[in-house]
Amino acid sequence: MLVCRPRSEDAPLATRGQFLGELASELPRALEQLTHEGHIAPVDLAQAAIGPGMKVYSRYRRVETIAGEAVTVREALAEINREVARYHAREEGALDGASRFCAGWLRQHGYAEGAYGEAETLARAMNVTVEGLEPRLLEAVGGKVRLLRPERFGPDDGPRLGELTAWEGLFRMAWHLWHEDGGGTAAAALLARSMGSGAAAVERLARILYEHFDRAGDSANAVRCNGLVTAWEAIEGQAVRREEQAGLGIGQ
Repeated sequence: MLVCRPRSEDAPLATRGQFLGELASELPRALEQLTHEGHIAPVDLAQAAIGPGMKVYSRYRRVETIAGEAVTVREALAEINREVARYHAREEGALDGASRFCAGWLRQHGYAEGAYGEAETLARAMNVTVEGLEPRLLEAVGGKVRLLRPERFGPDDGPRLGELTAWEGLFRMAWHLWHEDGGGTAAAALLARSMGSGAAAVERLARILYEHFDRAGDSANAVRCNGLVTAWEAIEGQAVRREEQAGLGIGQ
């Protein structure tokens, strides 16, 4: 929905710095509402962010650089996109170290091999170890490291089910949702319930990885991440209901 209203005739001028400061203050709160309350699908988030971003820009009759030149709509949209990217970076920073390692390695190498020494350096920065990520998230053979491909993740076969990282939880939930024997939303909800409060990070990671897969042209994995976020309300709702039923002794 597009809503247009006349701007006040006495709308003030703003500097580019003022516009950027207000954008950095207001847009993250709007993105929180769009993602965690509105459950906007990742494929729609960039478009949805234009509204609250342009709300900041269009409250002024003109936004100017220090040299007095106008900041154009095109430039404002570019700044909005940059703020969305910064939002995703902050969201990634809230993930567990293993998932941040995997996301960083994916951007650098995809699912191809990389040097073990490089993996060690990245792992130390994330406060994890390469050995600790084997064999559930990656393979390390002959001085080379490779992330497990999404299709390598199947049912939740433990043994550390209560300690699943967001990365593993995401790809195992995706298996439940799209594999013919996966059990669909109900099975994904059981996995979410087993992860407890850590399950919320799965949706956060799915949004982050959607952006990567979309830019990389990996449409299959982009669709899976987008679909997981779209299904999240149903997954979360079923997980909560199962927890309530278990508390009442109705079933597991």
